[in-house]
Amino acid sequence: MKTFFLLLLVLAPFAGISQQADTGKIRTEPPSYRSTINNTTLYSYTIGFKLFSYEAFPKILDQVNADQLRRSSFNGVILKYNDNQISYRLSGNFYSQLISFRNRCSECEEVNGRLTDNQIKVGFEKNFIYSSVQPYAGLDIGIKSSVFKGGVSQQSNTIYDPRSSVRTEKNGISLSPVIGVKFNLINHLSLAAETTMDVLYSYERQERGNPTDPASTTLHKYYKWEYLLKPVGMLSVQYNFGAIY
Repeated sequence: MKTFFLLLLVLAPFAGISQQADTGKIRTEPPSYRSTINNTTLYSYTIGFKLFSYEAFPKILDQVNADQLRRSSFNGVILKYNDNQISYRLSGNFYSQLISFRNRCSECEEVNGRLTDNQIKVGFEKNFIYSSVQPYAGLDIGIKSSVFKGGVSQQSNTIYDPRSSVRTEKNGISLSPVIGVKFNLINHLSLAAETTMDVLYSYERQERGNPTDPASTTLHKYYKWEYLLKPVGMLSVQYNFGAIY
């Protein structure tokens, strides 16, 4: 299922290119004429703020249900330079929450701690049409840092033992195809929703042991591929400025 979804996202940005090739009228009409037809003002720049997201995060240790989706809000920004139907974008997402999960099996260890996940992406998006409702597709590449610090209980009925600590850190690069739609509510103000998937390649360090006894600490290192589904990658409100015409 993830492979099909990834293939759909990768191919979507090129669908608009073939449509444009078949419709010479779109290329030959002056931009001001297109703007008059759809009563849509075109702007040079956009700044947006994330309202909500619903997404998967990188797996921690041997986490059960590692593909669990988590909600977050008001912790991301996006900047865009708009060049007709193409927008070049820079976005950042910053997540920090206390979480808990089962490790190894549903009746095994319980892990509690704080997950801090930061990601910066750069890429582009292409609008398919000029109108008050604008579907688009695009592609981002990014860097990601995900750190978890917490403690482990050995059994489900035991009390958390602060002497059994764990720290994991992942640093990697991501490739993210994007499909979205933008609603131009009023002049200057838009609402955008997009779905994506991160194809992540990362280097991971796992440390576990008693923080008061360094000799008890174990260290493991891995290189991993992960596919992180984001049904709502970013729901954002966007302010557009620098009117072209």
